Amino acid sequence: MNIIKVLGLIILSIIGIILCLVLAINILGYRSNIANEITGDKIKEVKIGMTLEQVISILGKPYEIDCSVGHHNLTCKKPKIESEINVNENTDIIHIVDSIYNDTDYCCDGYEETKLRLGKRVTLTYTKPVRLSNYYPMLWVHLDSNYRVWNVFAKRYDFIDDVCVYSLSNEDLVINDELFNRCFKSKRKQFPR
Repeated sequence: MNIIKVLGLIILSIIGIILCLVLAINILGYRSNIANEITGDKIKEVKIGMTLEQVISILGKPYEIDCSVGHHNLTCKKPKIESEINVNENTDIIHIVDSIYNDTDYCCDGYEETKLRLGKRVTLTYTKPVRLSNYYPMLWVHLDSNYRVWNVFAKRYDFIDDVCVYSLSNEDLVINDELFNRCFKSKRKQFPR
């Protein structure tokens, strides 16, 4: 009989802890980690074909860049490049990307083939995931081999589903105004870089 009481108390304690965690996450709700206090209005200023310099003049420097062109550490046993490279105010993005793409010492055949097929590309990441947040925005600006914008993409991540809130490409503009405005409103708590 005592074993049943003890097991019952353990189960109730676990349920209580889970409920407290869910409540805490819901209380925290929406939090963000957006570089340079970027707003939706700033994002909408970025247009297809703009140069890297123009993007930086509008949005500032990103948190990180990705020039893996779809070649990730999961598919390669000896990756040469990091998929995400941190950026600071002194980072010369063009120099870093050019040095990666000019290197002919490939880590594997898959990387060489992907690099030749897709050409030089870089993604500017302006947001970071926020742990213990109910949902948070993510923003990427994709540049082609001439360092010109070919896509701007923003999502809202949450526990249930990832929702596209903004997508600008040559083909079209997709925007979920309500979520986009909520994700990238003017005033919000910013987290340090």
